[in-house]
Amino acid sequence: MRKLLTAGVILGVTAMQLAALPTAAVAQSSDEPLAILVPGGGTYSRPITTDSDLAQQFFDQGLRMAWSFYFPESIASYQEATRLDPDSPMPYFGLAHAAGPNPNSRYAGMPDDPQGTGLDAIREALRRIDNATPREQDMIRALFVLYNKDAIMDTRERDFAFVDAMRKLHEKYPNDPDIGAMFAAGFMNTTRWDYWEKDGTARPGTEEAQFALEAAMRAEHDHPGANHLYIHLMEASGQPELAMPAAQKLESTVPISGHMVHMPGHIYLRVGEYEKAIDINERSQIVDLQFAELWGDTNFPNIGTYPLSHKMHAPHALDFVRYASMLQGSYAQASEAAQRGAASVGTAPEAVNRGEKRVVHSWVVDKVFGKWDKLLSSEQSHKGTPYLDGMWSYVTGSANIAKGNLAAADAALVHIREMAVDPKVDTTGVSPTSASQILTLAGFALEGEIKEARGDLDGAIAAYARAVEIEDTNSYTEPPDWSQSMRLYLGAAQLDAGQAAEAEATFRQDLEWKQQSGW
Repeated sequence: MRKLLTAGVILGVTAMQLAALPTAAVAQSSDEPLAILVPGGGTYSRPITTDSDLAQQFFDQGLRMAWSFYFPESIASYQEATRLDPDSPMPYFGLAHAAGPNPNSRYAGMPDDPQGTGLDAIREALRRIDNATPREQDMIRALFVLYNKDAIMDTRERDFAFVDAMRKLHEKYPNDPDIGAMFAAGFMNTTRWDYWEKDGTARPGTEEAQFALEAAMRAEHDHPGANHLYIHLMEASGQPELAMPAAQKLESTVPISGHMVHMPGHIYLRVGEYEKAIDINERSQIVDLQFAELWGDTNFPNIGTYPLSHKMHAPHALDFVRYASMLQGSYAQASEAAQRGAASVGTAPEAVNRGEKRVVHSWVVDKVFGKWDKLLSSEQSHKGTPYLDGMWSYVTGSANIAKGNLAAADAALVHIREMAVDPKVDTTGVSPTSASQILTLAGFALEGEIKEARGDLDGAIAAYARAVEIEDTNSYTEPPDWSQSMRLYLGAAQLDAGQAAEAEATFRQDLEWKQQSGW
């Protein structure tokens, strides 16, 4: 009790207060298993204080699934570990880790721990802290900092307090890969994937996170979390190739996780390995179907911060197949992936995160590959939101230019700009770049095409240059929200205007981000 009381006072809560707190979100009384051990789930293990070999196995599966960002599966595994050994604190620690924020949830603006699962779990870990090793106690206390609103009300201040706590642990245990990965993830939670300046130099804190992950990978070459996070950290840098070793080994760390199979694609896109990006993203969908067959109707607790799971990952993988195929110049493959992505959002894409963009991607593929007759003979597949209506005007406006109907293109441009300022434009499921910004970009893009068709190359160059400026301020995401670089249009217009040096510079800039692009 003395150790528990001391820990409670340090963290701003007493043992008596802990005893009075609700724990419904994590307490388990069922005699039925709450998870299954999934074959192919990897081999990484973190030995914990437990008398149950099976609880250890479920803890390890929970940890690997958490590092895979498959959090419902992770939480279920941790719940089963708590059922098998209710006195062990570390399954509760793991549950709190899995239920809390992560870099992706913060990027998407999701509320932290919406059902209180993580807070309940870390309190349960604190109740059992006397059963933990000194290192486990340090980890439990550090994670509680992230949840302790009584000590620090402001979320951002609490985030940085957690980073400080994890920094101290990393200094104390420099060869512990989980601590190193948690330290880096804590920093990554404080910024919306904004780790690098536009010129590729590191923003404050990025290098410290990079070094922590590199230390974790030196300590444990195949650590699933360190390799996964390193890819996310480095993909937008000026040297994405530094993450190629992580990309090449990540799939084997948790081969039954479709997301881990997919993740190397973030680096393969940046370095121009488009065929590899396509292959692993096709394979990731197969892996998730295999996982679904194994998991069946097993407990699936969607009670944490970030709901990504084997049940909902496929559309993201399809986005990668579509985009990589576009950069390769493969219309058939890009179109098929785009159509499948559009079909995944159902009949109300505005209600699905990125749903409208997945519908629009299928139109944009046809525009990029010049399928003008198909576009002009098709009915708009989804209507009724400013973004969908504006983007339909963009692709059909371009088609009308190709067919010589500039009056129709002029009308389309007017409509795009009306939709860009419509009061409802940013109220539906378009993310991460706002619908209004994408439509504004589309307006300048179509204006450039119209002026180019009329022989006004100076006007076209000015419009394309404005589109490039907007594209450069889009929120970072992979694949990007805007599917075909505006530098291709700008460079082509510059070349037609006799500005060869300027065109070369424009194309070289484009190749910095789209190495080996077929365009």
